[in-house]
Amino acid sequence: MADDTNDYLPIIGSGENLIEPISKTFFGGQPAYPRTYGEAKNRIKTQLSVVRRSLANVPMEKRMDDFVITLRLNEKFLAKSYVPETLFKQAKFENIGSRRWVFEENEEKKYSKLHFLMLNNNVLTRFEQILDTNESQISDKFKNDIRKIEQISLLSKNEVIQGFSGEWDEGTVEFVLHPYGKNTDKMIYKFKLNLQELGVDTDRLKIKTYAGGPTFVSAQVKKNVINGIADFNPLRTVHPLKVNFFPELRSNVADINLLYPPKAERVSQIKVGIFDGGIDESHPFLKGFTHQNKSISSFAIKDGIKHGTAVAGVALYGDLNQYEAKSRLIDPIVYVESFRVLPVSDPTDFDLYEAIDFIEEVVPERHDIDVYNLSFGPVGPILDDEITRFTFSLDTLAWNDRKLFVVAVGNDGERPAPLNRIQAPSDIVNGLSVGAYTFNQTSSKLERASYSCVGDGREGCKVKPDLCAFGGDQHFPIHLLNASDSNFKWLAAGTSFAAPIVAAKAAELLGRCPRFNPLVARALLINSAINPNKVDKEIGYGFLNQSVDDILRCDRNRVNIIYSNSMNPKGLAKLPIPLPLNANITTTIKISWTIAILSKTNNSHTEDYTESAIEDTFYPHDRKYKLSNTGINKSIEVNIDTDSTTIEEYIQKGYKLSTLPVSKTPEKYQTELARREELKWDTVVKRWKSMRPISLHNPFLVLHALGRDGSNDRMDYAVVVTIDVPKYTGNLYEDILNEYRVLEPVKIKNRNDVMISIS
Repeated sequence: MADDTNDYLPIIGSGENLIEPISKTFFGGQPAYPRTYGEAKNRIKTQLSVVRRSLANVPMEKRMDDFVITLRLNEKFLAKSYVPETLFKQAKFENIGSRRWVFEENEEKKYSKLHFLMLNNNVLTRFEQILDTNESQISDKFKNDIRKIEQISLLSKNEVIQGFSGEWDEGTVEFVLHPYGKNTDKMIYKFKLNLQELGVDTDRLKIKTYAGGPTFVSAQVKKNVINGIADFNPLRTVHPLKVNFFPELRSNVADINLLYPPKAERVSQIKVGIFDGGIDESHPFLKGFTHQNKSISSFAIKDGIKHGTAVAGVALYGDLNQYEAKSRLIDPIVYVESFRVLPVSDPTDFDLYEAIDFIEEVVPERHDIDVYNLSFGPVGPILDDEITRFTFSLDTLAWNDRKLFVVAVGNDGERPAPLNRIQAPSDIVNGLSVGAYTFNQTSSKLERASYSCVGDGREGCKVKPDLCAFGGDQHFPIHLLNASDSNFKWLAAGTSFAAPIVAAKAAELLGRCPRFNPLVARALLINSAINPNKVDKEIGYGFLNQSVDDILRCDRNRVNIIYSNSMNPKGLAKLPIPLPLNANITTTIKISWTIAILSKTNNSHTEDYTESAIEDTFYPHDRKYKLSNTGINKSIEVNIDTDSTTIEEYIQKGYKLSTLPVSKTPEKYQTELARREELKWDTVVKRWKSMRPISLHNPFLVLHALGRDGSNDRMDYAVVVTIDVPKYTGNLYEDILNEYRVLEPVKIKNRNDVMISIS
């Protein structure tokens, strides 16, 4: 391999060839229970009496024979492993959903979890009888589950009604109804009768039920309807919906277009799907490089074509301001497939059900498109307690069809918290959510555009936005194609135009590296993002301003290795980090890794939305182990090569040698993220660790697959490991390939390989 630093060094692939099986023993203890079993039992019996009285006050037209109650856990038992499964099984409670429970205690806001349980009077009576049973006849697991409970009650009206401002009087809302299985139709019928009694035209309702999940109902209602329906027992929540279809029309400034369109001699085989307001196919910069596919039944409008044309132009060319005046653009390396889903036919369809139905129809049919861009969605911050149909739909399509959705986070970042939070469907856990950056007027450094919405994301992907691309602002606008007049550019700003930059790069990664899949592209893009603070809620994992060539490039002493594989729930995999033993490294070594997975989702459990995850543990030195004794708190670290005598002495004293080497904790996330279990159960994690060479010897990661609620779906994962030794005088790239022969540079197609001549 050439030693010239100017040579292009492709990213290294086939990391999966290094993966080894491994076994590991897991330890963990329960937190202290807040009450004895007797205290907890008596407390619950009192609460059950209140539940019975409350149910008696709910008329039969507002409930089913099987009713829904809430079981709220003590704050110490928030982790997923503390779900009271034994209680649910023995009491025959059907756990149909969960969400976060926020409450105040001693003027302090606290967080825990509540479960929605479906049962009937017979089941409730049987549960009361179990509680009256002699304690000696009840299992310890059941008693401990009882001790975890803080409260059993019905959901209150103010917990059902979510996200309404004091000024709200009328508008479109989305009702979310609990899953009722074979009784769903009967439940919906009762719900519609209640709405009719409140004056709602039920013929105009839009209803969508997902198998095994909740039912979504969209309706145009007045304030009195919300208050009148909130005690309908199968109702989980209701929240307002509002759509500003093309919010990025932030500027109508135009500037003369001094660029010449491409000659259209060749067209790319790499496709990007764009769901938006349609495009002007006759625009000289789009002609030959785009195709307007079938659309929804509404008529296109001028603002929609303007927005869609601008978005498509960004996917093809990026910011037009980057090109020299009077230059001719080259044929773009991606091709745009446009699908018009805006405006919807019904102006009151603020939940975009027509658009979602269309997307659910198109995506499974188009096997030639792996990446889709969405630069629109309902206005308003996401709510932790509820997941919109739009978000769940995209996550499900990503899982079922192995697609990558790139979504703009929204433009309300200048509003006061929490109204500045990201907007649906950018809270997806199986896709990329993109914010916008611009340039600081004084220093010209990159910074979040003030309008770009911020995180946190929801449970399952708490870091949002995932990354930021250039979206411009009033001082540094992004230059766009102008559908009104191709002789002029449109100068504007918005996350709508940051998202297609990322979507195009994702598609190009897949097109130029056929061995990659959308999950690898997602991991690579996040791994390439740069945040001076590592990660935060404003720009997520950072700014993405590199070209695809840069993303696919290694340097002599900064090397990226890709692992792509799958594993079963509860499975373990050892991923060796290829740090060469023969390299004479004497300076600090920086190791980082990005892990991305695809997870099936469950929109009935907002606090347990992802059904699978991967837990990662870093082991820096494969010869350093730990000696421990159950009766002594302090453990001893030993080297199994040089400390054999010491090890034997301590084993004689009753110590045991750990089954795996000593692990090390990577750098911590910010405080608010650290409080949320260091992103456990998230579909993306990114970690960093700097160490001295003496502390590293055959380092490796152990990945532990986690499946929730008995999930047995095999999970795909992609890992990008970066080894960075800035002051190394040798060639780390060559050293790795020479010592780890199963690794190989990824074969990258050039432009000529992906472009075909237009006859």
